[in-house]
Amino acid sequence: MGKLWIRQVKATRDDGTTSTIDLAPGLNCIVGPSNTGKSRIVKTIAYACGGDGLPFTDKTGYTTAFVTFATPRGEVTLSRSTKPGSSVIVESTDPAIDSGTYTLSNTGKKPLNDLLIGLLGIGPGRKVIANEAFRKVRFSWKAIQHVLLVPESEIGRPKPSILLPHSSKSQSQTQDLSALLVLAQGENFDDATSRESDSEKRARRKAIERYIYQQLDIIHTRLAELEQAEAQAAAEGTTIEAYLKNLQTQLEQLQQQRQDILAKDTTLIAAISDQTKSLEILQVASEQRRTLITQYDADLARLDLQLQGMLHDREHPHPDTCQFCHSSIDAAPPTDGEIAAFENEITRIRHLRHDAANDLDQLGNRITTLTEEQLRNKAAHNQLMTQLNRDLNPATRSIKEQIKSLAAAQNIKAEQEQLTKLVRRFEHTLDGGDETDTTGLEKFKPREHFDGDFYYSMTRSIQRILAEANFPGAHAAAFDRQVFDVEIAGYAKADEQGKGYCAFFNTIVALAFHAFMNRRSPHAPGFLLIDTPLHGFDEGHHSPDASMRAGLFDYFAQQAKDQQIIILENTDRTVGLEYSPDTTLIEFSKSKTQGRYGYLLDVYDVAEEEQ
Repeated sequence: MGKLWIRQVKATRDDGTTSTIDLAPGLNCIVGPSNTGKSRIVKTIAYACGGDGLPFTDKTGYTTAFVTFATPRGEVTLSRSTKPGSSVIVESTDPAIDSGTYTLSNTGKKPLNDLLIGLLGIGPGRKVIANEAFRKVRFSWKAIQHVLLVPESEIGRPKPSILLPHSSKSQSQTQDLSALLVLAQGENFDDATSRESDSEKRARRKAIERYIYQQLDIIHTRLAELEQAEAQAAAEGTTIEAYLKNLQTQLEQLQQQRQDILAKDTTLIAAISDQTKSLEILQVASEQRRTLITQYDADLARLDLQLQGMLHDREHPHPDTCQFCHSSIDAAPPTDGEIAAFENEITRIRHLRHDAANDLDQLGNRITTLTEEQLRNKAAHNQLMTQLNRDLNPATRSIKEQIKSLAAAQNIKAEQEQLTKLVRRFEHTLDGGDETDTTGLEKFKPREHFDGDFYYSMTRSIQRILAEANFPGAHAAAFDRQVFDVEIAGYAKADEQGKGYCAFFNTIVALAFHAFMNRRSPHAPGFLLIDTPLHGFDEGHHSPDASMRAGLFDYFAQQAKDQQIIILENTDRTVGLEYSPDTTLIEFSKSKTQGRYGYLLDVYDVAEEEQ
């Protein structure tokens, strides 16, 4: 692997005790029960790279965090003490990286930030645009660390996009997205400026004019929708807000009905499954009775033939002849006792046959009854699915669309006022007004600077990864430009499946973004760490089957052919998973007698220690 990757994570005590995690290129899975220190591994890396959160408590006794990066030219080890004000000590065998003491401040001789972004091939003077007015700031490692190291505290959040920092707000997203532009496609803003020539101004004015009138066309259409909604609300004798509230109530009722139907269907499916198993058992028992009756009939025929022969011999005695010497043999006729024995045996077998025939009749009745019950349950199941797919699902989608449309429509009037002012300013400028005022019309919009196929590529990657992970709605997924996140059938990731799936969807988005970088970016990091991608996986509306977990880990192995993937996960969520042969597996046992207890040697679960 010719990219940057993490070879080792280490923690030390002042007494020399060392806890080491050795990693490899490709897929690395670190699994163990809760409270075995998995999340401390992420904190160790982040802290050694200048992060704020301490990776160890005083009680552990560990005082220094280490991380070793492997580069195409050597290795770079960063170490940092937990003592306040500590700098970062760097030991390097990479000729492009100097060993020495690096400061967390960007004003020192050796800023740590320059070293870290240099590992990605980004120069120390690289700038990003911080606002719509083209103000520039220094590109920083902290601006992109969240897409390289995804801790457990962040992986499950519903907002904002996992590609943006947790604190990202609308006013700061310009800078956040600019940093992603540099990382994802090597965007260079060093020469970006808002100054224009006269020809450029004329071209921009024409473009702005087209844009404004396009937006006004859209707004006029949406205003008509708003007027229709207001008219509909007025016809019902209510306000638009009350109408929205009523729609929300209807949606909650439909969702409750949907859950009730799914609960009933779950019971029906379980009953049908039990009935199928019972029918199989009854069919086997019935076939056994038929075979037994056939055997009894054969035995009765044989014994009856023998009995008739004995009765004939007694009534018509005749000498038997030897087959060899042809001399007569005196044979005594059958006795009454012998005949009675045959008759008793025939009577006994007839009783057995009668009992078997009765059992067969009872089994047949039970099979008929159970088959009828199963048919009724199947009909009920089909009726529930029809109700769900024909009535409830379309009604739910319709109401969601109405709510979404009305919520958006409420902002149209304010948007129209702003655009009207913009049009007036534009017309004023075209009429020879204040030329300097035109610069206010040009705004930096980072979403428009991503490569033309970025959003399409992200959508296709997300759909492909979801399909690999056996997610049933993979084809309906898309990467939305505005929220910069995945949506399923037009709905936010937390709405359709529940917040328990957010970690799953965030993992998919992170993988898709790294896949794009691996194909296109000169600064592709080469590694991705995700802490508990299955976090809350079973808290959605539906309990996911094991195939989704297995499919996700299979995809981890696929993408790990292009970069290092490090996964930290709890043991109870990985039960039954089969890891690919190339996976580096590190297991924590949480046992003092078997295997490795956890990340830090001689540090145990506090709750367990108290017991």
